[in-house]
Amino acid sequence: MATTVFKRDEIILLLGAGASVEAGIPDSGKMIDEIQGLVSNDNDTDWSCYRGLYRYLRSSIFFADGLEGIFGDKVPFNIERLVNVLDELQKKERHALYPFVGAWNPKLEEVAGANFENVRDFRNHIIRILRDKWVALREKERAAYYKGLLRFQEEYEHPLRVFSLNYDLCIEQTCGGESVQRGFSRRTWDWRMFDETSEDPPPLLLYKLHGSLDWYFNRDGQVQYSDSTSTIGAADIALIFGTSYKLQYVDPFLFLVYELRRWTLDAARAIVCIGYGFNDEHINGILRQSLAQNCERKLLAVTGQVDECVARKRIVDQLRVAEAQVVARPCGAKEFLEDGLTIAALSELFPSESDLIPES
Repeated sequence: MATTVFKRDEIILLLGAGASVEAGIPDSGKMIDEIQGLVSNDNDTDWSCYRGLYRYLRSSIFFADGLEGIFGDKVPFNIERLVNVLDELQKKERHALYPFVGAWNPKLEEVAGANFENVRDFRNHIIRILRDKWVALREKERAAYYKGLLRFQEEYEHPLRVFSLNYDLCIEQTCGGESVQRGFSRRTWDWRMFDETSEDPPPLLLYKLHGSLDWYFNRDGQVQYSDSTSTIGAADIALIFGTSYKLQYVDPFLFLVYELRRWTLDAARAIVCIGYGFNDEHINGILRQSLAQNCERKLLAVTGQVDECVARKRIVDQLRVAEAQVVARPCGAKEFLEDGLTIAALSELFPSESDLIPES
């Protein structure tokens, strides 16, 4: 069988938290487990002071999902959702729904502290531990499998658009700065750096949909990046959690999510998701729209060591798309990026061009 010829932008990659687990970076579920351990430790006064607030928020999230018939392990409670709720609570009277609320829950007022300072401080504690411990790549060689992106790009022979939901610097630190376009000109965000008419683009075009460990907002509200992530204040770091800002006016996040929609709706034939759990409804909506628009478009999901049929059914149910458009690969990101991501493997998703021409 002849190998399918993929043109420019016909292959799009989307990376989720599971893509970096084998590099030593915990997924959001492991992060929430550590938060729970910290606030439960009586000997750690830096964290235990937020125990009441954490328990209140966790209980409220589970209660809200329970009203929708979602219980137990099916509740998507992770670090993104926790910080997203903290961000919303920080708005207080500035929240759009505040005029319609009679009063704050008395228990919330008790655990949130005067003027909700516990909400702000708890969020900043989480950001600092995320920045300094969880997302920091301590052993660069453990992320070497990300070089598979460059190997595949050479085989593809076109610039490769990679969309990532991760904050880590695995791709930048393993593939090299000159090989990765992140959208910065003289350290300041500039969307024009992704201009597809560029005559000599870098091999990898990296769109970090939720921000990056080394991004921060300057005094003018522009996003810049720093070589020293530890110097970025918790209130200034340019990260978003969950879906709170993706569809608002805040750039670069609005531009980045628009680019995902644009390129998955335009030329894409194969959308390859690596380590994405399909729990982000905005991202799911974009993927759903893409697959519904073109019944010949395929989604290949690298799901980790999960039963292939179970994983495929879950994705089909989450996206509400045709089963024939989804393929699950039950392997880890490391194995896939080192050996599984090839033109030949992606060609298997599609009938051979010769098979489409009936014999005379």
